[in-house]
Amino acid sequence: MTLEKVFNIRYIRKKIQRIMRKYNTVYPIHKANPYIKMTSATKEHRVVPNLLNRNFKQGIPVKVLLADITYLPYGNNQMAYLSCIKDRSSNDILVHYVSRHITLDICNNNYRGAY
Repeated sequence: MTLEKVFNIRYIRKKIQRIMRKYNTVYPIHKANPYIKMTSATKEHRVVPNLLNRNFKQGIPVKVLLADITYLPYGNNQMAYLSCIKDRSSNDILVHYVSRHITLDICNNNYRGAY
């Protein structure tokens, strides 16, 4: 698109790929959106009842657990996922788990190890 708009040069995609292969250059044309994978893997938009009413700090250990998944990019456009469970009363990380795939198993593995 830059060649066409700035320099008024038109090449088909295959020719650009041949030139890039010849000079060993890499340009990511389209990256997969990790949030779409996350939504489908965890069923993020499912409605659940609000049992805590935002009262997270209840003073009883292991009564309120918080879970989070963090994206960790590494290497050549690769992604790892860190899932952890935090005890809200003591603010300690109870369990963590790193995976190369965003599936529901990374949370399930944490819950088994938290108790």
